[in-house]
Amino acid sequence: MMARRAMLIAGVVVVAACVERVSAPGACPLFCPSGQIQIVDTVLTGVISGDSSFRGYVTAPHAPLMLAADLPGLVDGRPIFRINGSGSRFVLSAADTGAILGADSARLQLTVARRDTGAHNLSLAFYRLPITLDSTTTFADLAGPFTNSLVKRVNLDTLLARPGRKDTITGDSAVVDTLNHVLALSLKLDTAAARYVGTDSGTVAYGVRVSADSRASIGITKALTWQWYLRVDSAGTPVARTPGSLGAAFASFVFDPPPPPPDSTLAVGGVPPARSILRVAFPRFIRDSSQIIRGTLTLVPAAPVQGVPSDSFVVEAHTVFTDVGAKSPVIVDATRTDTAIVHVGASDTVRIEVTNLLQFWASDTTHATTLVLRAQQEATSFSLIRFYPSLAQAFRPALRITFVRRFPFGQP
Repeated sequence: MMARRAMLIAGVVVVAACVERVSAPGACPLFCPSGQIQIVDTVLTGVISGDSSFRGYVTAPHAPLMLAADLPGLVDGRPIFRINGSGSRFVLSAADTGAILGADSARLQLTVARRDTGAHNLSLAFYRLPITLDSTTTFADLAGPFTNSLVKRVNLDTLLARPGRKDTITGDSAVVDTLNHVLALSLKLDTAAARYVGTDSGTVAYGVRVSADSRASIGITKALTWQWYLRVDSAGTPVARTPGSLGAAFASFVFDPPPPPPDSTLAVGGVPPARSILRVAFPRFIRDSSQIIRGTLTLVPAAPVQGVPSDSFVVEAHTVFTDVGAKSPVIVDATRTDTAIVHVGASDTVRIEVTNLLQFWASDTTHATTLVLRAQQEATSFSLIRFYPSLAQAFRPALRITFVRRFPFGQP
């Protein structure tokens, strides 16, 4: 019995000799780490080079919105659209058609997807345009019609202030999505404003100008609809007929002045939208021998962002599948994209957290270490920001990286 107890005590002593105590220095230094965790925070100012910007990724006819803007000194943007007609005759039955004599009126339904809710006396003016307009039509081509062909004006503030948001005199109405601030308009155009010309098969074209007490900028969706209220000859008797709704055969916008030619700055946004490419010499000692905790791309604006507050936008930093310059295909993946909000009027340094991107490069060294900066929703506003390039030594882009060096474990 005494011998067994002695053996048990001896075993406990041996075990205790190899247990690390929290409140005292380790008892087994050969099994304890020989070093300490080293966290390094560094700013790399010379790793970005070969940076440049390119424009023209989305043209106005292919933009998601028709942009209307009245920004003196910056841009004048005007939506334009064409509605193709249904011909000179109307189908009355399976075996009968009647000549279209004209139209008593028409109804246009459109959606304002983006607007500055702080603008006062926000108004839309509609002009009759030539039905020949297409993707080659320029701002200068429409200077005359936008001067002498006004057919209707709608003050949105006045319409929204009416009971039920309906104007019983003009026949206009509005519906507001209070969550997304989307404004759906239903506008009536009388005989003078909506002329059904049989020789043109009933095709019509219009342009829009926006105005307000201050700077104005809105975005109108291209999913607009048009409905005629026709007078049709039925066996010698004029009758009223309402055909189905028609969509826009062509929808775009024109603007002046045209965008300036590319310069040495790194442009992001605008119309046609610009993107910037930054090539990063990612240090091998960070990529191969450390764990990246945080990465921040620092960009200094060369000038304040111009526009209206509602045109603030998000700048995205993307990795690319391969670096082929202006046509580099970006990786559209939340884990391969980082963002920052750019506010109109601001000139402060923009910082984009690019931790995801740096960790991606560290995990796969075969990928090109190239960043593409672009607006999150391209061609949805005229706002554009320009950053200093790597050639500007005092303001060049930089990377701030926080990482942990490889931990030197001890040997057993």
